[in-house]
Amino acid sequence: MSKLSYISSPNSTQTDYVSIVDVLENRAKETPDKEICIHRLPDGGRKVLTYEELTRKSTKLAKYLVSIGIKVGDNVAIMGSNNLEWIIGEFAIFIAGAVAVQYQGSGQVFNETVHLLKSVRCKAVLLDPHADQTYLSEMKKYFQVKDTSSEGDEKPQVVLLQKPDGVPLPYIGDILSAEEDPKVALPRVQPESSAVIFTTSGSTGVPKMVEFTHLAITNSPMKSYFCSENEIVFSDRPFSWLGGSPLYPIVGGFARIFTDPKIILAEEKIQNVWEILKAEKCTVALLFPYALRDLLDHEEEILSMKYKPISIFTGGQKPGSHLNAMSGKFCEEIYSVYGSTEVGNLSKISLAAETEVDHVGEITPGYEVKIIGNDGETLVCGEIGDIVSRSPWMLKSYKDSPELTKVSFTDGGWFRMGDTGLITEDGKLFVKGKAGDVIKRGTKKILYSYVEMAITCFPGVTEVVVVTVPDERLLEEICACVIFEDEARITENDLKKMCFEKLGDNIIGDSPTFFLVFESFPRLNNGKIDRINTKKQAMERLNR
Repeated sequence: MSKLSYISSPNSTQTDYVSIVDVLENRAKETPDKEICIHRLPDGGRKVLTYEELTRKSTKLAKYLVSIGIKVGDNVAIMGSNNLEWIIGEFAIFIAGAVAVQYQGSGQVFNETVHLLKSVRCKAVLLDPHADQTYLSEMKKYFQVKDTSSEGDEKPQVVLLQKPDGVPLPYIGDILSAEEDPKVALPRVQPESSAVIFTTSGSTGVPKMVEFTHLAITNSPMKSYFCSENEIVFSDRPFSWLGGSPLYPIVGGFARIFTDPKIILAEEKIQNVWEILKAEKCTVALLFPYALRDLLDHEEEILSMKYKPISIFTGGQKPGSHLNAMSGKFCEEIYSVYGSTEVGNLSKISLAAETEVDHVGEITPGYEVKIIGNDGETLVCGEIGDIVSRSPWMLKSYKDSPELTKVSFTDGGWFRMGDTGLITEDGKLFVKGKAGDVIKRGTKKILYSYVEMAITCFPGVTEVVVVTVPDERLLEEICACVIFEDEARITENDLKKMCFEKLGDNIIGDSPTFFLVFESFPRLNNGKIDRINTKKQAMERLNR
């Protein structure tokens, strides 16, 4: 009888029935002076939070939140950039017993901010405002003018994380320097209560609100499986993204070095990032694949610094084959991580010359994975189907989206990863693409990811995005949007020829019909390629 497609990685650690607040208090008692969060500023400066400072300041801010009416279970938004004020504000929300709703940035116009706050009925917002004068003027008017609308929705309270000139609204610095009211009592936070809502990247068009409990955060393998307490970790991820959240370093006890995520989006700044890693003696670096590509492009300058971390972790995009050669050059070992906002890091694999294409490595302890068919039944090993996973640390639900929550889970509490893949007889998980990652050119079905992976491996190609464009006869056609290396001696015709040799023609084979060369791709706030706008640009160039 054929073996079923199922993998289980047992969890060897005991579940701690504690909240994020409990862990913070214990850490502050055990190692009060440990530098846990280090913000490296563009001018070379350095701002630091210790456990003692974080506990003291976030507790004081939490008492303020309670004093203005924030109750257990209320939604409190936190919006802005990576800075120490964000971290203090987020933990204040937890200590007050509220739920932290996280957004990267505050929107380019103030109406975007208001829309986000109303969408999840936030009772307060900790806001790092946009510097635009129109934004500041509208913000000041909105929070200062009494609401006389007939809708009955109360305006949220506001605390500014940075203080613009001429904006007389409550500011975190003033709150932390003022006398606190001794009569304000803080609640006992329950481990199974909701703690935080992460918003997904929105790469499919609409961000989802992913809700986690305190218990899920305090017991997640992300606090210890990938980094130990002795590690010094640099991460280029925004705080609002699960993979960039300061929660896991603080709960796990390892130091987190960070800077403005926009810095690493600019290729010419990768040398500055490496200087920060060297100065802070980072043992682990979390970098997106495009940042690793930048390392290769500036190899001589980077290697001349005579520093390399022990490990580099990457994820968020499929790694190109050129990354396999990086271990030993820029670090001792490089790993690619597979997961999602909803489930966390499901697996990791060490990238090397012998790494198999699409293999995502060993499953994180405490997780189960299986492959199911259209009817929901588990498939036998080797058959391609939908990947589902299960663990105690997954999302609680999609906030205020019962229908989305319902369709995202199967019987038994298995979460649909949204990817297709297979499990081999010897227990290896291979991810083949998105569940909806199918182009229908005429009657032929083609996987986006399969075409992208093939083109990524071609010499001279830095990045590729495959999109569909309308076709009157076939309904859908394939367009490959590519970025070439600066000195690559390759043309669109060369690329077409390589595709035909690797993928077959564009009639019965899998080759794209159209090829467009880009200088850069539009990106989302977290650095991922914005596929929707890339497709829009491609269609404009093709007059479709």
